[in-house]
Order: sequence, then C-alpha cells, then structure tokens
Amino acid sequence: MSSTVPADLPRMFRPEPKLSAVPTQPTAKTRETLPAQAPRTWSFIDSTTGKRQEVTCLQGCTDRHDSERETPTHPYDVWCCTKSEDVYLPIVRGGEDVQELRILSAFIRQEPFSRNMHERVPHAQVEIVDDNFMEGLDPDGLASVILTLEAQLAGFRKVHAQLTALREQGRVQL
Repeated sequence: MSSTVPADLPRMFRPEPKLSAVPTQPTAKTRETLPAQAPRTWSFIDSTTGKRQEVTCLQGCTDRHDSERETPTHPYDVWCCTKSEDVYLPIVRGGEDVQELRILSAFIRQEPFSRNMHERVPHAQVEIVDDNFMEGLDPDGLASVILTLEAQLAGFRKVHAQLTALREQGRVQL
C-alpha cells in the first residue's frame, strides 16, 4: 500500500505540535492558511523506523508541516485538514464567566498513516463548542448532523417568534 495521499482528495489542516505525547485537535489559533494551490509532496523521518516517508498533502492543505519535516515524527502524528469557517459567540462558563467560544465549525481531515482505515480517507469533523468534536463523520454522518441542526434551528425560530410576541405584548401593556 502506498504511503502517499491521492492528489484529488479534499484539503486538510493540522494543529501546531504541543509538548503532550497525544496529538490535539486543531484550533483557530494554531492553524495557518495557505493559498489554494496544487497538493504538496514532502517527506519526514519516521521516528519508529528512522526511514524517510513521503506524503502528498491534500489539495488546499492549510498546514505547512514544518515540525514534521524538521524533526523525526511518528506516522500517526501526520495528518492534513481543511480550513474551517470559525464563528464565536459569548458563552457563560462556570456560572458567571462569559467567554467568546468557537462553535459549530466543520472541516475535513485525513490521516494517511492511521491505524484505523476509515481515518485514512477524508472524513468530516464538527466542532460543537471550543475543542469538543464529533469525529470521523462519513458523508451520511455529516448529513445527519446537518439535518439535526436544521431541525434545531427551526425550533430556535419558533422560540424567537414567541419571544418577539411576548416582548410586543409587554410594550403594549406598559
């Protein structure tokens, strides 16, 4: 089996490495955006074998992969991801602490050396709220998330209409 990623697959991104031995999910603060271009091919030293491995990024990959190219890397720590469109809302945490948190972002990820075959192909990840993800979604799984969110949005619209009506009644009575 080839260790390269097909050039016609969607783009991906990867977070900057942390000191932890466990890879973390990407965040808006750790991603870099690269201009759209043809997939890049690069190589890294496999930390388990000491041999050079070649990787072809997905088209539009937003990670420069500098850390993987510069230091020996475990193959499982190599992945690419697409850019997500980030939205922030003020959310109350811990009762009184209001923080601007990233919500409902989605991106495509591929891990060419993963132990899990379903992660070697492009799959969606949805960030529900700041570093809490639904992972490994195939097209049907992502469609289910979209349908669920559409239904919830319809419920929000009903609550909005009810709130608007109640506020209007309150103004008339004042």
